[in-house]
Amino acid sequence: MKYISRNTKAVIDLTALVHNYQYISSLAPQSKTIAVIKANGYEHCAIEVAKTLEAYVPAFAVAFVDEALTLRNAGIQSPILVLEGPFQHSDFTIAIEQDLSLMLHTHEQISWLKDNEDKYLGDVWLKVDTGMNRLGFRVEEISSVIASLNNKHHSKLVLCSHFSCAEDKENPKTTKQISQVKALVKQYDCQFSMANSAGILNWPESHGHFNRLGLSLYGVSPIEPCVIVEPLKPVMTLEAEIIAIRKVLEGETVGYGDTWQAKRLSTIAVIAIGYADGYPRNAKAGTPVFVNGEIAPLVGRVSMDMITIDVTGITKINVGDIVELWGKNVSVDTIAKHSDSINYELLTRLSARLPKTFIENNV
Repeated sequence: MKYISRNTKAVIDLTALVHNYQYISSLAPQSKTIAVIKANGYEHCAIEVAKTLEAYVPAFAVAFVDEALTLRNAGIQSPILVLEGPFQHSDFTIAIEQDLSLMLHTHEQISWLKDNEDKYLGDVWLKVDTGMNRLGFRVEEISSVIASLNNKHHSKLVLCSHFSCAEDKENPKTTKQISQVKALVKQYDCQFSMANSAGILNWPESHGHFNRLGLSLYGVSPIEPCVIVEPLKPVMTLEAEIIAIRKVLEGETVGYGDTWQAKRLSTIAVIAIGYADGYPRNAKAGTPVFVNGEIAPLVGRVSMDMITIDVTGITKINVGDIVELWGKNVSVDTIAKHSDSINYELLTRLSARLPKTFIENNV
């Protein structure tokens, strides 16, 4: 029997998801915009995200073969790109069976491709390391790697690289990375993919045959707020309910470690969410929480299952009221800044015990 007693959840707005995809892809109409749904769709539920977007996207991208299998088992038939490629030889067998495209970034993976060259029908994505120094063949290696491919794989070649600083429009490294890949594309007359969310927004010259839309698909900007990203709509709203309201006398403390002391008679609301749900434990006092149309500050330490907020002066506060931890009224970026974290981390570390509700809002 499935039973949920807490009114604590992540609300996923599927209409906003489609809006964001259509808006971002419209910025690069000459490109095919791949929806990146790794890490369970940035913890928005990859299966629901894929089902919602399947009619709009040319392909999805995930991190591992395991994630691709989850989508296939759920009935997703669109092309799927595996960004980290095969971890072992048997991954090629699964890729062949499930019609997956694999990103290749090591000589061993190239040898696995050759072992399966008559059976593998996916595109051949070669990762080029243009300065990230994480995955990929160095620029000077690419010619020998491409020379080792047969004619069939040449025709399906996609050169791919990843930006390290695309969120900074003034960083010259990104310009260098773009020029390196474009020189290779000109030399080998092949398709390419460079632009992630920040690349699509900041660097139109990086738009390729394929762009890879991750964070901004979910309504979150990879760059500082600016006019170009205002149309993005947050897809996730993190909600929880007030489970207790109490008076705290001047001089009394709240929470573990006595880190917050009341400077006046205060009204404190206890919220049924904590770090076990993925709310950041290191959120500082003063972190905003949206309640009944107003902002209340976090007080005391975040505990495993609860947080406390100061609602002194906010009228009509009742047990059972729903508060927003992040979403349309308090951005996840704001919470990240109060927690010495980043928006990517907060979204993707929500825990399995936190239920998700899916809505379609056409208003």
